[in-house]
Amino acid sequence: MPLPKSFTMKVADGKTIEMPSPGFGTWASGDTGWCKEAVKTALKAGYRHLDCAWMYGVDHEVGAAIKESGIPRSEIFITTKFWPHFGAPEHVELCLDHCLRNLGLDYVDLYLAHWPYVAKPISRSALEVAQASPDATNEERGILMESRKPVVDWEHTVERIALQSGREGSFVPTWTAMQSLVRTGKTLAVGVSNFSIPDLEELLPHSAVIPISCNQIEAHPWFPNTSLIEFARARGIVTTCYSPFAGQRKDGATLLKDPTVVELAEKEGMDVGQLLQSWAVQRGTVPLGKSGTEGRIRRNFEVREVREETGKVLDGLEVRGGEGRTVDFSEGWGIPLFA
Repeated sequence: MPLPKSFTMKVADGKTIEMPSPGFGTWASGDTGWCKEAVKTALKAGYRHLDCAWMYGVDHEVGAAIKESGIPRSEIFITTKFWPHFGAPEHVELCLDHCLRNLGLDYVDLYLAHWPYVAKPISRSALEVAQASPDATNEERGILMESRKPVVDWEHTVERIALQSGREGSFVPTWTAMQSLVRTGKTLAVGVSNFSIPDLEELLPHSAVIPISCNQIEAHPWFPNTSLIEFARARGIVTTCYSPFAGQRKDGATLLKDPTVVELAEKEGMDVGQLLQSWAVQRGTVPLGKSGTEGRIRRNFEVREVREETGKVLDGLEVRGGEGRTVDFSEGWGIPLFA
């Protein structure tokens, strides 16, 4: 049985749109040179879902790739996200405007809050000229820093995190501002990223007309995040998964070289990336794998059903004690995002 090529996503006023699967991730670690050609290769291979974010600093490259591909804008699903220092209600539209201008687009399909907390900017004027290139300083990005950490805007941070730090906060005003952007036509849908179950519960009572369309989280066999995915599915929230191949753990291990995963891939007649992407789609999520290599880009897109016994083994690979998580941007920021 073939795996689905898209997932139905709820949007405003009871309507739905299709989110193509798998998606192609565009996060760049310290370099943007790979991005334009990789995105062009992905689009040529059949990808129609590009996952972007202001903080990635590659919007110009992504926009150029879309233009040079010749593929109509209407056929490409584009997600972007605002970084926390744009998270106060009065600033969320500004970040979207930056993204649209840099991408050369009139709208995105999905606009996400990148994290469940809000940071303070240096000033509104600093945000208006903020730069998101990978080598930009925090000052150039417009992030207010104190003791080498972002200054948290506790008033607009999710209630769970604020309470853990002995403060009061609510993400609802920011969420309401995000919802208003759907009515402007600048985005077709809104959602969140890295939100826990309590964080989603905070927003659900305020999401009847314009829903939480998506929650983007880390998920892979070492860190399957199953309970969060099931919670979202039960409430009609699509889950997209960054880092589907994981990264490198503190002990140096990588999922792509995990002996069990390598053996399973061989049995399925796949390479490891293809297997991990297939597993993610088969469990009802949208993986956002990234690669700069043409062959891997193509194979990662060629997902297909894996045997039930293979899926069960992958389901059981979870690393206990929190060591399965390989992406933790909160490290060193002093913010309990994942508690």
